[in-house]
Amino acid sequence: MRQAEHQQNQLDDMINYRDEYVAGFKQAGEAGLSCIQLRDYQLFLSRLDTAILQLQQQLVASRQNCEQSQAEWQDKDGRSKMIDKVVENRRQAENRRQDELEQREQDDRTRDSANIDDPKD
Repeated sequence: MRQAEHQQNQLDDMINYRDEYVAGFKQAGEAGLSCIQLRDYQLFLSRLDTAILQLQQQLVASRQNCEQSQAEWQDKDGRSKMIDKVVENRRQAENRRQDELEQREQDDRTRDSANIDDPKD
């Protein structure tokens, strides 16, 4: 995400620079330009446009990568939570079984103790 933000800032700076350059070009044009100066302005403006296009493409790719990474993270996070839930359910089931076993043992001891104290024979 930081890379996309950095690229967006670069793109914004490049577009602002281009706008300033075009304004300077218009001013210079009003004052009169030679053919060579006009060609140089146009050539540089073309290079700026190419650089802006490349930055835009890089920004789109960075955002797509970021979205893909977020989707992968969400998928893995969901799987992790699902596994945690299964583990917790099994832990609770084991605790219930253990409690039932302890209760049966306690009931058996109580019954055996009652049988020893009160023999029916």
